[in-house]
Amino acid sequence: MPSRKKTKGKARRAAKETKAKKEEDSQAVVAAANQRQQERPLEVEVQRLLVSPFAPNKCQHGVAHISSSDEEICIEFINAFITAYRSFSGSGECFFLATESTMVKFADVYSSKLETVVSILLNGGTQMILDGDNHNLARLNATLACHFEEWMEVEVKESKAIFSWTKMYELYVADIHTLVSYYRKRIPCACLEEKYKAEKSVKKMGLCYNPNCSLPERKAERSKMFCCTRCGDVNYCSVECQKDDWKAHRQFCDVIAAKKAAFNSDKQS
Repeated sequence: MPSRKKTKGKARRAAKETKAKKEEDSQAVVAAANQRQQERPLEVEVQRLLVSPFAPNKCQHGVAHISSSDEEICIEFINAFITAYRSFSGSGECFFLATESTMVKFADVYSSKLETVVSILLNGGTQMILDGDNHNLARLNATLACHFEEWMEVEVKESKAIFSWTKMYELYVADIHTLVSYYRKRIPCACLEEKYKAEKSVKKMGLCYNPNCSLPERKAERSKMFCCTRCGDVNYCSVECQKDDWKAHRQFCDVIAAKKAAFNSDKQS
């Protein structure tokens, strides 16, 4: 017959195992809830937040008067682009792939309505910041707006040689100061002035291009970063990081430098 001491020991171990199992189940529930939240169709959430700022008595943050049909097609385009972007999110070319997958159906948007698309994205992102709603979605809106701004510069106006991918990615992971500054510079109203004053003491952070950078999240104070003077397209937190990444960056750097040289030559001829 087991002793009383052994019996108590088994009971304690059983209690610990039960507690551990409950904690494990609880963590699993939380993880599943987080996963469901991540898998929630982002385009539906973005549409809700984009449409709501057009309610009466709210500033439209620079969105010009547009017809209901244009508004509808532009929001449909934004949602379709986000859906495509998310489906290719594991690829480094997700923006190009999303563009290709939406180009045929929304050819008219690409040719004549991208400025309206950008203004709607700026409107929605500005309102998200003012409402304190979801800064991640505000970052997404800013990144998409920047992408379409770059598209117009490179593909429509032909005033730039290449897309500024570094600028786009830094918006995707932007600190609140950088995020508010981006929107504030692009809206004609003063709706973000108070928010800017409250956040301007936050240091603007940049992303070190070296994948082996030892800094947390590879972020450094932007004013102290080093830019590749040859391509002018990537930044580093230090000369050491720039040297460490040179072998990997060199081929990319050559391509960008060549494109910029050819672009400048064509403009001068």
